[in-house]
Amino acid sequence: MRSDRAAEEIKERIDIVDFISGYVQLKKSGQNWKGVCPFHAEKTPSFMVSPSKQIYHCFGCGAGGDVISFLVNHDRISFPEALQELARKAGISLQSVRQDSRSMEKNEQIRNALRDAARFYSEKLKSSPAAAKYIAARGISNESVSTFGLGYAPSGWRNLLQLLVRSGYSEEILKEAGLVVIGEKGPYDMFRERIIFPIMATNGNVIAFGGRAMDDSLPKYINSPETAVFRKSETLYGIHAAKEAIRRQEQVIVTEGYMDVIMCHQYGFSNAVAPLGTSFTSGHAAKLRKLVKNVIVVFDGDSAGIAAAKRALPLFIQNDLDARILILPDREDPDSFLRKHGREAFGGLLKKAVNMVDFVLSYSKGQRSSVVRELLSLIAGMPDILEAEQMLVELAGRTRISESALRDEFRKLRKGQKAGTDAPAAVKQEAGRIPEEELLLSIAIASPEKIGKILELIDPGMFSDGTAATLLRKICGLFGKTGTVTLPDDSTDEERVLYTRLSVEPGFDPEFIDRTIEDCAGRICKKKLDAGFSMAGASDDLKLLNALLMEKKNLLKGKGHEKR
Repeated sequence: MRSDRAAEEIKERIDIVDFISGYVQLKKSGQNWKGVCPFHAEKTPSFMVSPSKQIYHCFGCGAGGDVISFLVNHDRISFPEALQELARKAGISLQSVRQDSRSMEKNEQIRNALRDAARFYSEKLKSSPAAAKYIAARGISNESVSTFGLGYAPSGWRNLLQLLVRSGYSEEILKEAGLVVIGEKGPYDMFRERIIFPIMATNGNVIAFGGRAMDDSLPKYINSPETAVFRKSETLYGIHAAKEAIRRQEQVIVTEGYMDVIMCHQYGFSNAVAPLGTSFTSGHAAKLRKLVKNVIVVFDGDSAGIAAAKRALPLFIQNDLDARILILPDREDPDSFLRKHGREAFGGLLKKAVNMVDFVLSYSKGQRSSVVRELLSLIAGMPDILEAEQMLVELAGRTRISESALRDEFRKLRKGQKAGTDAPAAVKQEAGRIPEEELLLSIAIASPEKIGKILELIDPGMFSDGTAATLLRKICGLFGKTGTVTLPDDSTDEERVLYTRLSVEPGFDPEFIDRTIEDCAGRICKKKLDAGFSMAGASDDLKLLNALLMEKKNLLKGKGHEKR
């Protein structure tokens, strides 16, 4: 099937709201659905999805398009890769899709190599008594081994390397996949004699690995390096297994390590995830905010765990996450606590997770005034003023400091934090649009049956905005050939932004659509005539002036709007 035909069939079979809901938490907003944009950091949702047009648009950064462009931009893959992925979901057979670049082929080879490596490690786990003994000693069930794809990298320097080279992979691809290391004596396996934890993307594809020593060898854990398909600061371990439970429960549990996540799932807390051996980052927070608002952060009960929780607080606030913190008893983590005390006891602790005010007051050292200022600074960064208000009231009650004093300091801090930032380029491009031209273009997109009436009254060449004029011509041409209106394949970035924005926010009342067309066409004609009068007056062109006067007279009589 040709790629253009396949793309149209994919868009017919896959509902864009259902698909994007797998990546972004969407809520009904009128005829559309709204959520937090996955393409830029924002606090107030401005990302809209139109089920009628099968299009998305962000009013914050200008991102927009259809289900295919969403996957291309979200997963940072090429158009053919996205087409292949969506075709599988839609049950469409693609015999051939033209490859558009060498990088696409390379990324596909990297993904395939990671997939085959995961199979190799899985098979080796089944055949290794020592690895099986370690898995059993850690209390990991067979179901968890399967859910998380656990494996074993045997001792030896080139087991995986030799297997994958025989399978047709080049040493360069294996290096770029993070599976082999190039040393002085040549390439050798990255992971050796370790339990393997495959790291998977939201869709379940393996994108990296973590390896844990089975004894006291150091380092205890090693992770794959960042690659073309893996970014550590944006990846959460267990997200592939947790995403459905997160959406269903409207809450996520954030732990610190692989085993914490596995044990949480094994004991019934299947909404647990963890960063990858690194501190919680803004990338992790942004990823969670696309799925949910409520977070319970579970940290180990030592000084390092408390410090990690404190570092994460501003990230939760900046991403509008409602975070509660649970500090476990000293020398405990979710893994050890669950195996010692069980599901009910851990569930009881989760219910005792505290909010930001309680946590900072309980675990911060130093003078009371500095602790309160620390809290006020955090509260001032909250995007939701009502939530900030609630925190201020609670802080006043806990500290017995007057609300008025806290509010004065809060206002100063909030004012200082509201430093203006430049609007995104795509938003700046929207400035200066002509309302009448946008309305006519919007009507052509939403009600293509009115295109004929629009063209009777005005020509796109009369538009002051070149982008709007070109887009209207393309839409009219498409409608004339196919009888339908979609985002033109040859759209520029500016045209795409304008099309998707008007698709999710038409801006006209359908009840008065004919009057709107006539009024907009009349105003555009009048503006063009006024501009012509200025030019004729400046050049003393009496012939042009008389022609313009006649045209204006006809316009005023209701006989105007003829195309010029």
